[in-house]
Amino acid sequence: MVVKLVDGHWEVVYYVGEHNHKLVDKPSLKKYLRSHQGIPPEERALLTHLHNCNLTIGRMMHIMSDFYGTEVIVPYGTKHITNLKTMLNKDATKEGDMIETVAYFKDQQ
Repeated sequence: MVVKLVDGHWEVVYYVGEHNHKLVDKPSLKKYLRSHQGIPPEERALLTHLHNCNLTIGRMMHIMSDFYGTEVIVPYGTKHITNLKTMLNKDATKEGDMIETVAYFKDQQ
C-alpha cells in the first residue's frame, strides 16, 4: 500500500490486495513490530524518574509489568530500558568530567 498526502489529508494511491495478511491477534507479539517499538513519552518520563531514584532495570521492568498487568504485554523489553538508562547516564555526565578527574588526581599526586 502506498499513501500520499493530498490537500492536507492522506489518500491511498496504490494497493495490492493479494499481499494482505491477518492482523496480529496477540497483544504480546506487537512489541516485535517495528512500528510499535520504543517507549511512549509518558512512560519514558516515568522511567526517567525511576532511573533518578536509582532503581535497577529489573525493578523498573517489574513496575511496568505491574502497570500493564503482565510482562508479556509490555510493549518494550529490558533492552529498551537499558538503552534509555545509558542515554540518561550519558546526558548526566558533563564534558568537563574527565578534565576535573585528571586535575583531581594531579592534585593528589
